[in-house]
Amino acid sequence: MTRTYSLVIEGDAAGFSGYVPELPTVLVTGRTMDELTARAAEAIRIYWDAVREERSPTSRVREIEVDLPA
Repeated sequence: MTRTYSLVIEGDAAGFSGYVPELPTVLVTGRTMDELTARAAEAIRIYWDAVREERSPTSRVREIEVDLPA
């Protein structure tokens, strides 16, 4: 399954930091934009792995789409 997330990036040539607004616990840093993006992708994977492991066996996940203004 593929999902799209926003990565809000701050920083300069000295280093970058970023967060994923859709998943407020995902905060990452990197020396380059590529490193930051790779770390964010890995953090999102780890987040969803933890959610799957911790949820109740009777719970369900439903994908929904919501249109938001840009």
